Amino acid sequence: MFEPKHLIILAICAVYAACALILLAKKRPPLDMVTKILLAIGVISETIKICTYIVMNEEEYGGYLPKTDLPFHLCSIQLLFMVVLVLSKSERVKKALYSFMLPTCLIGGFAALMIPTSSSLSVPIITVQYFLFHTSIVVFAIYLYLTNEISLEFRDYISACLMLFAAFFVAVYLNGWINDYEHPINFMYVVAPPVEGLPYLNKDHGWLVYIVHYAALAYVCITLCFIRPVLRKIKSLFARKEKEPTPTK
Repeated sequence: MFEPKHLIILAICAVYAACALILLAKKRPPLDMVTKILLAIGVISETIKICTYIVMNEEEYGGYLPKTDLPFHLCSIQLLFMVVLVLSKSERVKKALYSFMLPTCLIGGFAALMIPTSSSLSVPIITVQYFLFHTSIVVFAIYLYLTNEISLEFRDYISACLMLFAAFFVAVYLNGWINDYEHPINFMYVVAPPVEGLPYLNKDHGWLVYIVHYAALAYVCITLCFIRPVLRKIKSLFARKEKEPTPTK
């Protein structure tokens, strides 16, 4: 992490993200079109990952995809959301998914870029796939935040928090269901941190302390992504309280 190769790749990702955002700001394509483009990038990325990992592990798994590489991490599962967004006609469903994807793509994608897996830096084609996809979802989240098509409200913040809470339990059950003790499963990193030695996300004081730290960090990040509707809600509550008549004795 943060070795010369990693830093060079991050610099390339920053240039790619800046160019993509400038192009999006200039063209201002509709959000549905941007979602379709991201879905295409995701499908290509996942295809490259699947084919590469099957070939790399063919002797050990006989052509199977290793369980650890199933798309159930917070970033890779965004592909399923993109498919729903492209196919769904329900504006309510779309807004709920966009509200969840905003913080998870932004924070999750950024964290993945800063803390890459060891395999993502050792195999060239996987390095391209990994960093291209995660930079793309970060760009998508920034564009989603800046576009006027989605008007975020306080209830969208609550929806995103509840969906993340549900995703935590799904990840716990998935990890237990398909765990292989020779190759431990750690989807969404609810079992252990992505790498050892992190200053805040570590298991130095046991799993329970780690998961509390993890949850607290996640909800702080979501709150920051929804800071404007949260502040509007707080202001409206104070304004309503001030307008309430003072009870007479």
